[in-house]
Amino acid sequence: MTVDPHALPAGILFLFVDGIGLGDADPEVNPLAVRRLGFMALSGGIPWVADSFPAEAESTFIAIDACLGFDGLPQSGTGQATLFTGENCVRLAGRHYGPFPHSTSRAALRTRSIFARLGADRCAFANAFPPRFFEVMSLRDRWPVTTRACLDAGVRIRTLDDLAEGDALAADLSGDGLRELGLDVEVLSPKQAALNVLRLACRHRFTLFEVFHTDRAGHARSREAADLVLGDLDLFLSTLVGLRPDDLLVVLTSDHGNLEDLRVRTHTRNPVPFAAVGPGSGTLRSVRSLIDVTPALAALDSR
Repeated sequence: MTVDPHALPAGILFLFVDGIGLGDADPEVNPLAVRRLGFMALSGGIPWVADSFPAEAESTFIAIDACLGFDGLPQSGTGQATLFTGENCVRLAGRHYGPFPHSTSRAALRTRSIFARLGADRCAFANAFPPRFFEVMSLRDRWPVTTRACLDAGVRIRTLDDLAEGDALAADLSGDGLRELGLDVEVLSPKQAALNVLRLACRHRFTLFEVFHTDRAGHARSREAADLVLGDLDLFLSTLVGLRPDDLLVVLTSDHGNLEDLRVRTHTRNPVPFAAVGPGSGTLRSVRSLIDVTPALAALDSR
């Protein structure tokens, strides 16, 4: 069935992949330059490298700005706060800041996040967190951007009980990382992880899933870690795109570059990818920077 890219979606599945930019086409330094079937299915066959743009394709796959008018290297705190609120949180702070939200971003996260705009009862945060995460974050009430936005909006943060029920995902998809912490969790294949998140997305208007191991691999300059996380993501994306319900919009983007240049341990100033497939994807081609993402998605809900 042909899906109208301008139609209204019944649901939105937002895949936030931390620390992936659009870099050189050299696969020796950029693991995203390797042709991967799942990523290519999401981008309409366009390579995930900087010189692919501007691109002519039926799908929505564009390069968007993460620098937001400021010098220095983009950081997760202000970048993610901008991405999930539509406010230029770098401007609010006067600089790029991370990894946690800057104090000047708190009001925007509380009142303007995608969760606050759409309503807690219609949203899900798909990631499952172990007890230790809640203990550490609660000590200083210092939460990462995504969980801070959920707490402020009243969206439930999922636990290992949800993971056991198939109603959440580990950030590494498989749950291997949780098992390495000594936790008794079932190891999932990328395909099963995709099936689980699709079921969750079909029950909510907006579902967010966050992957941060990409950023970790970039900071480590580890090709082995990069290929491992991207390989699993590729299989995950293949299943998502192949089995996506016709009325579900799938969106993938990032907060800053990093993994696309293994020559450096730092973030980069490269643009980040913005991919969308499904109903409503055609209306998202006007997105130009992190600032535009949440307003564009919220507009789909109000049309």
